[in-house]
Amino acid sequence: MTISRLPEELPTEMELEQRFRAVERRERQLDQALAALASQREQLAAIQAEYERRREGLLERTREVEAERRRLRAERAEVVAHGLSQNHALH
Repeated sequence: MTISRLPEELPTEMELEQRFRAVERRERQLDQALAALASQREQLAAIQAEYERRREGLLERTREVEAERRRLRAERAEVVAHGLSQNHALH
């Protein structure tokens, strides 16, 4: 078992006051840092929500464009088939 030694000199009241003020100052800095982090988390959550909203919109638009493309391909196939049938009728 070891016994910790007491310092040769105890800090003066002025030194204790300075250390106390330094600790308070650091606590304020940490409180400000925590507030800034909370704000950044809120901003990130808002950005993520906006991203998801836009992503869903793009997915919906992609589905619409693909459906339109399928419709046009089917229409083109009908036109080609109709043209071929008229071509055969003429010959």
